[in-house]
Amino acid sequence: MRPVWTASLLALAVACALLVTPATAVAAPAGMRPGIDVSMWQSTVDWGKVGSSDVRFVIMRATRGAAYVDPMYAANLAGASAHGLVVGAYHRAKPGGAPGDAEAEADHFVQVARNAPGDLVPALDIEERGGLSVTGLQDWVRRWLERVRSKLGVRPMVYTSPYFWRTAMGDSQWFAQNGYVLWLAHWGVTRQNVDVPAQGWANGDWTVWQFTSRGHVAGIGPAVDRDRFNGTNLHRAEIAQLTVTPSGGGTVSGARIACSATAIHCARLANPGDVLTLTATPDPGATFLHWSGACAGSGSSPTCDVTALGSVSAAAVFGYPVTVAVTGTGAGRVTSDPSGIACGSTCSAVYAYGRQVTLTASPDSASGFGAWDGACAGANPDATCTVTVTSPTHVSVRFDAAVELAENGIGTRFSWSSVADPRAIGGSYLLDHRAGASATFGFTGGTVTVFTIAAPAMGRANVRIDGAYAGTLNGYAPTFRSGVAHRFGRLGGGRHTVMITAVGTAAPHAVGTRVGIDAIQAAGALHQNPKPGAGAWGSIPAGSALDGAYVVSDLAGASARLRFTGTGATWITVLGPSMGRAQIWVDGRLVRTIGLYAKTTRFGVRRGISGLRDGHHVLRIVVLGSRGAHSTGTGVAVDGWIIR
Repeated sequence: MRPVWTASLLALAVACALLVTPATAVAAPAGMRPGIDVSMWQSTVDWGKVGSSDVRFVIMRATRGAAYVDPMYAANLAGASAHGLVVGAYHRAKPGGAPGDAEAEADHFVQVARNAPGDLVPALDIEERGGLSVTGLQDWVRRWLERVRSKLGVRPMVYTSPYFWRTAMGDSQWFAQNGYVLWLAHWGVTRQNVDVPAQGWANGDWTVWQFTSRGHVAGIGPAVDRDRFNGTNLHRAEIAQLTVTPSGGGTVSGARIACSATAIHCARLANPGDVLTLTATPDPGATFLHWSGACAGSGSSPTCDVTALGSVSAAAVFGYPVTVAVTGTGAGRVTSDPSGIACGSTCSAVYAYGRQVTLTASPDSASGFGAWDGACAGANPDATCTVTVTSPTHVSVRFDAAVELAENGIGTRFSWSSVADPRAIGGSYLLDHRAGASATFGFTGGTVTVFTIAAPAMGRANVRIDGAYAGTLNGYAPTFRSGVAHRFGRLGGGRHTVMITAVGTAAPHAVGTRVGIDAIQAAGALHQNPKPGAGAWGSIPAGSALDGAYVVSDLAGASARLRFTGTGATWITVLGPSMGRAQIWVDGRLVRTIGLYAKTTRFGVRRGISGLRDGHHVLRIVVLGSRGAHSTGTGVAVDGWIIR
């Protein structure tokens, strides 16, 4: 660049500049950082050598006027960046009086320069009047600067000489007073003698000083302009970037920022050192909780001031209330993890958006866990439920006074036998054969594949998806086959259940009614040795049973489980000639093994445990698949439970 001087001042500047030997590198004074500015006139630059010199930043010409692009800009930008130099771009103004002229030049510069975070702020090189008056040129420069600022969110700096600014720009202080910093060209003087126009740039001094046009730097053949940054932290002259992390439950807004789970303006460029104000606005029903990142120190205030220097990020955390109500004839407490909820009636706590909250229902010693409702409706019949907080969440839990439970009452779960077989997909498969025995699996996605076992002793099974009949499987095959695939599609996204229920009848040529489940595949994942979310044993009608029927299994490894809260529980079973042997486990500990043989069928037989600590326990009955000395079968029945 060559600023405009009068002939006498130019001669003086050149004479002073010649006092410095061009080939000698001049170290930057303390408190400054050395740099250069280049254009096509420096021709091809060896940026590797420049990067190894004392140069720390490079300002390069990108454009001139409304159409010209410096032919070396792209190569200079790539080379300097690749060798660790801080880069910046400038536009050589070619002012004129045509309408929209300043805006057209600004648009051209922004499109070509591609200013990025970490670059020096863009610059306007103004050193010709273009026939404009002082007020006309002031207006032109103002419109160019404001246009770039409106597009980037960054205030450019102004390159000029003391003489040009005082004569052509009327020594205006408006630009300094409105935050536009100065890149001053004043050659051949010492730091103490730099002539800063506009009353010392409104007492703000220069930011970059071009102190010579006759500098020499390794890697550049021709003479090159040398510059100094007024400070040691170049971040104070670099384009800053503010990034806001999207968050559910609300919006973070500010100048050029509107960020939420659905709004996409989550990042902006900013002038270095500017203070940007962010405001957190919760969605209806949500609550602002706190800031994180650069705003962490703002605590619970919904506004935060961020100083844009380098790359900074911030996020607002919003939350929704989780409200729990306790109902039923019994009593108990509900607690949460993380903490916040602990009550025996109705209580509420606010949790951050997306947080998983596990609720635990604890009946008192005279009650039992009944069921979940609200957001936990349909959860497994256990005393815990986990909700993900994405909106106001309402949960209710019912506690029942201690009563007799049916065989499939709340807190029970039945499992089929697991048969070890190396031919199976996962080395084992689930097996049952009595009519009504079922296994239910949860899955996600629009397609599920059920892999079964086919063999001479396999029978039929019905398949229901989300409770609707989906087909009947025929498990017969003349020889054993594992991994027989049955695919069900077009189910829609989201959560689903598939239930396989033994029909209890044999297909033609089959010699049994067994149903074997080998694996489940959904959402691209194969689940070997799948564990059902729910299950049932085969049901046998009997007028003397508690509810007119009882459930039974005779296959080794099948089990019935009761989760309860109290000091004891009783298993109500059936004795008979075809009944076998079973184990009773409490809280993972084997209590005893019993035989269920009797010469005649007897209902309402009770086998219980007592004297437990008042709290949560698990009673588990395991079918051994073996018979007593006189038994004709291996069956184990469940007719109900009593919780104390």
